[in-house]
Amino acid sequence: MSPRDISGRVLGKPLRSPYAPGGGNGRARWLWVLPAAWVIYACLFSDHSLLRLFQLRSELSNAKVELRRVRSETAALGARLADPRERAEHAEAMLRAQGMARPGEVVYRFGGTRADSMAGPAH
Repeated sequence: MSPRDISGRVLGKPLRSPYAPGGGNGRARWLWVLPAAWVIYACLFSDHSLLRLFQLRSELSNAKVELRRVRSETAALGARLADPRERAEHAEAMLRAQGMARPGEVVYRFGGTRADSMAGPAH
């Protein structure tokens, strides 16, 4: 082997490539840790994680059910409001709840109820 021929020296040295089978140092074995940690974070803990998306989908279905219930209740109240007889009955019920009475009616109260707004001065 001549001094200018370096192929013997190069080929005689062990290969220290991280990609060589069984070769290289231990740093290459740890290169997967960072991407794996990122995938775990992205799938479980981030705002756009699969777990969060599942929770949001559940909340959306609950909100849709609530929206249907409120819309049907609103339609029923709108129908009651459009009917003059229902409106008169509701107004009378509200006035009676406030202690009002029809002219000539006598309202008897028991216990510590509040005074009637139409009652005269107490003697």
